[in-house]
Amino acid sequence: MSSSSPRELSRGASAAGLAESIPAIDRSGADAKADASAQRAGSRQAERRERQRQEARRTILDATEALMIEKNGSDFSIRALGKRAGYSAPTVYHYFGDKDGLIDALLEERVSRLAEKLERVAPTGDAQADLRAMLLAYFHFSADNPNVTRLMSTLSRKGESREPDAMQRVKDHIGGAVDRFGQSGRLGVFDRDSAGQILWALAYGLASLRLSQPDFSLDDRFVERALDALFLGMAEMENAK
Repeated sequence: MSSSSPRELSRGASAAGLAESIPAIDRSGADAKADASAQRAGSRQAERRERQRQEARRTILDATEALMIEKNGSDFSIRALGKRAGYSAPTVYHYFGDKDGLIDALLEERVSRLAEKLERVAPTGDAQADLRAMLLAYFHFSADNPNVTRLMSTLSRKGESREPDAMQRVKDHIGGAVDRFGQSGRLGVFDRDSAGQILWALAYGLASLRLSQPDFSLDDRFVERALDALFLGMAEMENAK
């Protein structure tokens, strides 16, 4: 019977230890790959659920607007809305809470479009032309979205204002245009706040006139001339000082 030297026994032990460690390393790598794969799958599922959620919200909001046009206001039932949108009433409540939440979400989404449009407008260097363009954009939005515009001036069933947060973004951008117009030296005898209020009153008044008296002849040319007359009047008052 042969005997092994201590050095041979040591080499054998090391080889055995290495052999035992290899499967463990392989298992660890496989586990890491499995975890990464599971994370990717989970991420894809989360993204798919979010897309489905956003699609459902858009569909319900579009159906809400369609019903508001048909009913000339918000006098519709959640059941009728669910039928129009293709979702159950509980789904509508799940996404928006109640009818007030639904209408608030619609106003926020629609007015956000106007705010984003104004945010994309870069100053041209002509402060009056920039301000004029923003006021006209607001007027056209109001004319194209009459029910949204009407609802913004009403109160919810809880007695709360319906004016969405996005409307403040709109006012801020128009206010910035008024500031640049004032810095151009064309406010005449008016201070910045007074000029801003007068300009806003004209734009808001023209939009309200379009909504309250749809048969009134109020085409784009009329609105543009009204704004131009106001700008001209400011300049003339400056010259008359």
